[in-house]
Amino acid sequence: MMDSFDRLHGLPDGFFDISCETIRSLFPNPSLVQIDGADRRVLFVSILLHGNECTGLQAMQQLLAKYRDGLPRSLLLFVGNVRAAEANLRYLPEQVDYNRCWPGTHLESSPTSQMMQRITEIVHGLEPFAAVDIHNNTGKNPHYACITDPVPVNQNLAARFNRVAMVFHHPGVSTMAFDGICPAITLECGLPGSPAGISHAVRFVDDLLNLDQLPARAPTRNELHLVESHLSLMVRDDISVAFDLEADADLRFVPDFEDRNFTLFDPHEVFGYTRVARPLLITDSDDHDVTDEIMRVEDGRIFLNNTMMPAMITRDQLVIRQDCLCHLLQDYLPYHDTEL
Repeated sequence: MMDSFDRLHGLPDGFFDISCETIRSLFPNPSLVQIDGADRRVLFVSILLHGNECTGLQAMQQLLAKYRDGLPRSLLLFVGNVRAAEANLRYLPEQVDYNRCWPGTHLESSPTSQMMQRITEIVHGLEPFAAVDIHNNTGKNPHYACITDPVPVNQNLAARFNRVAMVFHHPGVSTMAFDGICPAITLECGLPGSPAGISHAVRFVDDLLNLDQLPARAPTRNELHLVESHLSLMVRDDISVAFDLEADADLRFVPDFEDRNFTLFDPHEVFGYTRVARPLLITDSDDHDVTDEIMRVEDGRIFLNNTMMPAMITRDQLVIRQDCLCHLLQDYLPYHDTEL
């Protein structure tokens, strides 16, 4: 049986006054809100697929307050995991991750995945202009965009957000579900609640509400630097982890490890420290274990076998267990073959 979601036409009264903690006073269930605008080519925006990532809600409150008298383009707003938002959690223990169960997921069918299938079908039927999914990171990262299909129109969309963008291949994410339907992008807006991240998301979505067409040409390397993420680095379930080199833990990183996001680690630079033989699990986009290909342990020190760039490092122990410690990036090589 599909999870229930509500369909609304127009914003409910009180939308501009709610917070994540009080969101269920207006949205007791996941909700799909349609707001008509002058241009009927609808922009789809999803927020709160992770309940503890509040920037999407705050950005849409700011933006829609600007257009109380009418939108330049119709908007379809999906308000996602409201129960987790109320609890300030990524997702509740009994739930599946709302951004891992969209069409194309490798997870077993569930009431939530059936809901995401229906949401996708509704959006597809409206012939959307573009799809935007707004997220936060749990660690220090620059703002960047993510695309799953690096076609020129998606590259152009990413370049409108920042000069650095990530190509990632994770079946079940919302952005991948819209590949082939419309231009689609994920926005990573830094830490939750950051004013800079909120204003950045507002500017980006506002731009799309007022844009006639997305250019079809691919941006140059000066306009966009694409990196690729196809590796997830996870801490094994029975391994303790700390961001303190003096801690009594199986796996240790320097306290400012998250400052290394989007910086290069070469094969001779210590990545972390361990007292066990195999503290980490590294998987590719097909969920294959590639740990031994990617890293090695020498005398309690962890090294990467090739020069790579970590991203989305988190120190949050719950997120480490629910998702991963970080992703590992390299330059997106096909991009170099086609750049101008």
